[in-house]
Amino acid sequence: MAKKKTVEEATTEQEKALNSIVENKKDIVKIRGRKFSISWMRNRTRRKVTDILLEEKEEDKVSAKCAAALVLNGYFKIKFFYWLLWRWFYYVKQYSDKELLPLVDMCKKKAQLEDYFLITIYLTEMRDTIKSMTREEVNRIRQESFMAQRGQSGKSTPVSPNP
Repeated sequence: MAKKKTVEEATTEQEKALNSIVENKKDIVKIRGRKFSISWMRNRTRRKVTDILLEEKEEDKVSAKCAAALVLNGYFKIKFFYWLLWRWFYYVKQYSDKELLPLVDMCKKKAQLEDYFLITIYLTEMRDTIKSMTREEVNRIRQESFMAQRGQSGKSTPVSPNP
């Protein structure tokens, strides 16, 4: 006999975690006693981090620059305070990569990548510049997916090219 799975009631901690996600509450990260509040990553922040990773020549400064962009997390904050904050992290506080790791880890959790990927897929499908498939291509793809569902490879089944 199969065991029936019982649904357990959510604990208070689990309910608080779910509420934090739904309400977009900020999470706190401590670095040397200083608290940084982290909310969902905005597009400009992700763009700035990508730019830093691609353009920065000195590897030592990358973590401080990325951490500054992640803490600021907004177009105008980055525009006006980024130059000061990354220097503060790198030259004055001299945070190590190990100290900045919890901050970057929390920010990674706060990036809404699923929505970004989904909208990218949808917009790609809506382009009018992509080549339209011919009927033969559509039939071949449909047959391959049908065979895959039945457990056979569409490429290895003997099918005559002209039915």
